[in-house]
Amino acid sequence: MKKNLFIVFTLLTALYACGVKSAQKGAASSADLATGKSLYMDKCGKCHPAFDVKSKSVERWNQVLVPMIKDKAKMNEADGKLVEAYVWKELGVKG
Repeated sequence: MKKNLFIVFTLLTALYACGVKSAQKGAASSADLATGKSLYMDKCGKCHPAFDVKSKSVERWNQVLVPMIKDKAKMNEADGKLVEAYVWKELGVKG
C-alpha cells in the first residue's frame, strides 16, 4: 500500500512540475520584457532606427526578426528570445 501511494505521489508531483514549467515557458516576466526592449533598442538601433514595433506587421516581423537577431545583431540565443518576447508582446501575439 505504501509503495502504491509513493508511486501515485511521485507521478502527481512530476505532472504538476511539468505543468508549471510549461505555463512559465510561454509567459515572459515584466523584467524579461524590459530587458528585451532594452536589447532591441540598443542592438537593433546600432544599424538603423529601432522602429516602433507596431509599425510593422506580424508577417513582416516573422520574416526579419530571427535573421536580424542571429546574423546582423549577433545576439546569443537567450538575448534573442528576450527580444522576440518583447516584440511579440508589443504586437499582442501570444507566444
